[in-house]
Amino acid sequence: MALIIPAYNEVETIGEVIEVAQESNLFNEIVVVSDGSEDGTVKRALDYGVKTIALPKNLGKGAAMTIGMKNTLAEVIVFLDADLVNLREKHIKKLLAPIIARRADMSCGLFSGGRENTDFAQRLTPYLTGQRALRREIIDSYEELRDSKFGAELYLTKLVIEKELKVEKVLLEGLTHRMKEEKRGFIIGIISRIKMYWEVFKYFKKNNLSYNSISSTTK
Repeated sequence: MALIIPAYNEVETIGEVIEVAQESNLFNEIVVVSDGSEDGTVKRALDYGVKTIALPKNLGKGAAMTIGMKNTLAEVIVFLDADLVNLREKHIKKLLAPIIARRADMSCGLFSGGRENTDFAQRLTPYLTGQRALRREIIDSYEELRDSKFGAELYLTKLVIEKELKVEKVLLEGLTHRMKEEKRGFIIGIISRIKMYWEVFKYFKKNNLSYNSISSTTK
């Protein structure tokens, strides 16, 4: 079982995420993929002794996730964002439970009771959650995942629809994350958020996805 953490300039929080994951003793491997980070993200990850891959430039979240998967042979993969706040072992166990019990092919973790603004964002777009557990075998196109950029989570959700997979929504009580405006300042954060949603919109258009079909997979 492997944990993959895609990260871009997350020196403030990635240490907490790695530490909780290590203390849980749930993973045979933890792989951090720094997507062109320019702060101390790589050094912080290396301080914890985990496999750390430093990409020389920013390639997008989908590419970071793909490279992470190609650097482990684990059959069960967990993805966690590097900017999580208040992560606890119970959250990871809850995310993994549907996969371990074989109730689902993929689980999607949604914030609940963390902060109202992040809770609301995930209620509005649950299919964009970066907290996922899945079986490697359901991924059949590393190229599409790699090229999806901020549409990486949409690609995973699209697989659920196309393959009629079982997916389970998991509420992660008390978990939240740092918002882009908090990490990069208000103006740059807003620009980053617009860029993210633009990439998501392009993925919707390119793949002829509908809001109703995507949303139904995480109800």
